[in-house]
Amino acid sequence: MKYEDIRLNVSNDTISDYKAFKGIKLYSEMFKAEDGKKLINKRVFVTPKRNYVYYERTDINWNYWSDKTKYDSSFDLSDKNHNIIFEVTSELDDFSKYLDEEVIKKIIMKEKREEIVEVLDI
Repeated sequence: MKYEDIRLNVSNDTISDYKAFKGIKLYSEMFKAEDGKKLINKRVFVTPKRNYVYYERTDINWNYWSDKTKYDSSFDLSDKNHNIIFEVTSELDDFSKYLDEEVIKKIIMKEKREEIVEVLDI
């Protein structure tokens, strides 16, 4: 497997703060919060030392707020914190507080079968 340079912004303010490491992305999902006002992005990486990195970031869903039919005067521009979670562990199961058990099982199975990266000679 070829590990790539991963660079994640872990800052909750306008000054950038990055964590950089070598890794392979195993899982990525982006979805809307229940109220539709924010987007939640979840990612899991594996490093060459077989550690797992969980990264979660919440962003403002600008599509929601720019829709004139959904006008909401409660929008607070100062509430643009990203609510970032950055966690490293040697056991994928430790992320069960963030990810569904079924997702964790699928990642583990794909890793065991070495299905994460398929190298094609095409």
